[in-house]
Amino acid sequence: MSSSSPNGISIKTALWGAVAGYFVTCKLPKAIGPIGLYFSEPGACSVMRETLLATHKIAKVQYKGDPTEPLEFPSIPFSLIEECGPESFNMPFPYTFKWTEDNIDAKDLVPMFLAKNKTVSYRPAADFGLNKNTPFNFLVTKLGSMKKGSFDEAWQCISKGKCSLYFDNTWVKDDYESIMPDNVVKTLIRGSDFGSMFMSNYKEYQLTAPAHAAPFKSLATQITQAKKWVFFDPFISKDYLPVDQNALVTVVQSMAQDHEETLKKIPRYEVVTGPGDGLYFPEYWIHIVYTEPGVNTMTNWRMPAQIWSGFKTSPHTPLNKAYLTFNFFAKEYIFPDWLIRWRINSGQDAQQADVHKMFTYRKNLFDENAGAKYN
Repeated sequence: MSSSSPNGISIKTALWGAVAGYFVTCKLPKAIGPIGLYFSEPGACSVMRETLLATHKIAKVQYKGDPTEPLEFPSIPFSLIEECGPESFNMPFPYTFKWTEDNIDAKDLVPMFLAKNKTVSYRPAADFGLNKNTPFNFLVTKLGSMKKGSFDEAWQCISKGKCSLYFDNTWVKDDYESIMPDNVVKTLIRGSDFGSMFMSNYKEYQLTAPAHAAPFKSLATQITQAKKWVFFDPFISKDYLPVDQNALVTVVQSMAQDHEETLKKIPRYEVVTGPGDGLYFPEYWIHIVYTEPGVNTMTNWRMPAQIWSGFKTSPHTPLNKAYLTFNFFAKEYIFPDWLIRWRINSGQDAQQADVHKMFTYRKNLFDENAGAKYN
């Protein structure tokens, strides 16, 4: 005999009803949303899309030219992005934009953060004297574990250059309303899934992130100082780079050849983002990041996973494509949001734990070959 509630509905039926209600209210809109946009896309979106697709087609011809000359991304007026809305960050090709002309200085930004004194995630800053980053040694770099604490506590360490906010996923819309104009916050955050804050205070210009890529469309907004980015089209990565995946992060296996000389021979894009600059790029665009010294602050917003777009774009093997597609189908349409949030917040430590397993072997081999010039 099955148990039933006082009104005669069985507990099993009630549970199935609750599950069905969850999918209809939380997951179904994600599935049908893109279909609706396809039939009713604003004119500003259509113009952006057609221009970016045309640019990408010509770029594939430019890739056959001199690879020592890096290419540039097109620039989109922010007014066009505002008119298009969240679909601006579901485009097929990267672009840059200016989100404000009223730049914030670090001496004004830090007091704002201290006044909020929110709980943040931070970690020991990378020791570049001990482990020198190169363009392709992502799997030969180790970072310390995340810590949680007040921004005041974190800043005491960041201000000395000993810690950094690195993939700090604790920041939400309210945290940005004090440092960005209202229209900018509304435009940039409305379509995002989550955002990661990066804040460092290095004494010298550093290569802070070797080649890697996320499986999400991303939107970087530079707040203070500047970063230089080097990008590879997935079309190029598939043919030129030894691409692999590590804890859902797309990485490049460290080759024996000189990394910097190898970089010069691969078709690529270069862009510098200064205060008030924005940079959008689709999933699987492998990138390398260089960070200017001083209090350098940037937020990287991640968009919801687009499964079909990601599958088409991915430079991975069929097996890795299938693995990643299954994971992101489950993320978007099956797993509850609280579980996804927990996984995102612990993702960087999980990725680092995976790196640590083979670190000694990889480091020894790297030091014997491409890394010898840094010893």
